[in-house]
Amino acid sequence: MFRWWKILDFANKLPFARDRLVEGYFWVLGVYFEPQYILARKILTKVFYMTSIIDDIYDVYGTLEELVLFTDAIERWEKNALDQLPEYMKLCYQALLDVYDMIDEETAKEGKSYHVNYAKSEMKNLVKAYFEEAKWYHEGYVPSMEEYMRVALPTSGYKMVATTSLVGMGDLVTEEGFKWLSSDPLILEAASVICRLMDDMASHKVRYIND
Repeated sequence: MFRWWKILDFANKLPFARDRLVEGYFWVLGVYFEPQYILARKILTKVFYMTSIIDDIYDVYGTLEELVLFTDAIERWEKNALDQLPEYMKLCYQALLDVYDMIDEETAKEGKSYHVNYAKSEMKNLVKAYFEEAKWYHEGYVPSMEEYMRVALPTSGYKMVATTSLVGMGDLVTEEGFKWLSSDPLILEAASVICRLMDDMASHKVRYIND
């Protein structure tokens, strides 16, 4: 895990982004600490880290024009999409493809290749929601509460994390479990609302103190 992180060297190559691997790993330990879930921890920690980097690209660094290209590249999910990206985005995009290729290889060994398709789908949905928020910011648009929650619930990351947390758990998880999550069950929606509003209140408090 830490060797992968050192090879990426995002702390130096992408200095605008938060370096949250250790934080992510300890968070993932709270999801599952049991020895048999070592693959699940590896997968979720890497996805957590990549999501944090992507979030910072959309929130604090990318121009709107660059974000259009990045969003399109992730929707396409093809290596040749690298050609359309600026250099700093190429680093992130290649690392993202590599992480999901690793997931595909590991789950294929257990005959669970379909797991990665659900994980990719939720990552794409998350990125599309990040882009909507970025457009609002760059265009100076203030959404209604209803508009905001429609986009902000996906950007809480709960659905993506919940789906990805199942990917490396082997035979314990069936396709019915992924389909159930895809149907947006009430418990997932409620968790997303709580997570989003708590995060927003904390962020508002920090901004208020700094101002």
